[in-house]
Amino acid sequence: MRKDISEQQSGFFRTPEEHIRRWQSFAEPKNFNFEITDSWMAPAALYVREIIHKLGLEKDPRVIEADKKILKLSFEYTPAFTEEPDIGYKPEPHWWWYFLRKIQEGDYPLDLLPDHLKDIYRDHLKKLGKLT
Repeated sequence: MRKDISEQQSGFFRTPEEHIRRWQSFAEPKNFNFEITDSWMAPAALYVREIIHKLGLEKDPRVIEADKKILKLSFEYTPAFTEEPDIGYKPEPHWWWYFLRKIQEGDYPLDLLPDHLKDIYRDHLKKLGKLT
């Protein structure tokens, strides 16, 4: 069941397909490095994933694949901090996309990640020596 959040959608991205394509674009290293590592750009870029969540599109295979790539890129590049003042409200703890910097540092709770990301993060935690 999808919730009507049309009043929350930006005028630039009007359809679910456009939101998914935009999220997929951040899974490209060049775009991730430009959008997600920049403290000015990251809040708006990551909001795309919040809209995907609110539209109930998290199980879409394209979203899952982009999520995995974005998580892996967060280990290669340094994601911007996105804190409450940056996005205008406190993000829900399970909205992992707003916590990429904590994920990179190994300071995000594994149990808050969706199942399709847990193995990737678990391996990262092992490399950091934070999980045996």
